[in-house]
Amino acid sequence: MRSIRRTGVDGETSPSSCWVGVDGGGTRSRAVVVDAETREVGRAEGGPSLIDPLRPGEAAGVVAALVREAASAAGRGLPVRGLWAGLAGAGPPGPRAAVRSALEDTGVAAGVVVGGDVEGARADAFGDGPGILLVAGTGSVALARDPSGKRAMVGGWGAALDDEGSGYRIGLDGLRAVMRSADGRDGKTALAKALLEKTGVSDPGGLVEWTARATKRQIASLCVVVGRAFEAGDPAAVRVIEKALEGIRSLLQAALDRTAGWEGCPPVAFVGGLVREGSELRDLVVRVASDLGCDARLAPVVAERGAARLAMRTFPG
Repeated sequence: MRSIRRTGVDGETSPSSCWVGVDGGGTRSRAVVVDAETREVGRAEGGPSLIDPLRPGEAAGVVAALVREAASAAGRGLPVRGLWAGLAGAGPPGPRAAVRSALEDTGVAAGVVVGGDVEGARADAFGDGPGILLVAGTGSVALARDPSGKRAMVGGWGAALDDEGSGYRIGLDGLRAVMRSADGRDGKTALAKALLEKTGVSDPGGLVEWTARATKRQIASLCVVVGRAFEAGDPAAVRVIEKALEGIRSLLQAALDRTAGWEGCPPVAFVGGLVREGSELRDLVVRVASDLGCDARLAPVVAERGAARLAMRTFPG
């Protein structure tokens, strides 16, 4: 990781004594600015910054705009001393390097790191210590670090190949249940009326066009409807949610199998819409972790805050 110094967009030649952490996903992105005492002094929120391997520069543009807005809110000039951007889709080294290079060229930060979005969340939950972070939101992934420092990432392969137990998969499986019911392959389901109302279409056939045009976020938002039908005992919704919980169980089980040396119950922290306070599925997901012998940690996890701490650690003042 190389550090650079340049004239910033506001004409300054020396970096400001502040650091920015960014959490960028497929639905929205957040940035936080911290000072040398790790106090939050500015914040901003923007659109998705998921890295598209074919157009990595788009993610860099979103992040750069977010850093500018957050720095302005903090009353700090650019460049900041360090930026750690945790972005969804940052797994492949080529696109990740392209985003980093594009961010360096913007001059918003004297030092830039681009990593996975789950890494900032894990840093906020556990710092340098051991623990397992489960992300159950629009997408899904588990990131573990055991007492020896060994790391294991499970899942996170994207909507087309993975995302088991995610809001996107629950929404998509809910739509599939409606189509199966319409065909007579399954019995009647309350999801039909509920999802038609949610999507604004008049009949199951209309869901084909709606799904083709829908964003990942829009499909994931349907998980709330499926969760309510599950609570009401709808058989199709029960099958969808049970499948999702089994997917979450498999993520955690694989993370445990690939790590070792845990003393007592391995701690698990949670982040994402499915496990936020008030979610219909939060208690069920926590129960899955507890059934596997894990110590569920329910304190809120703020991924951009963890990313800011990583920025301070990587580019000390």
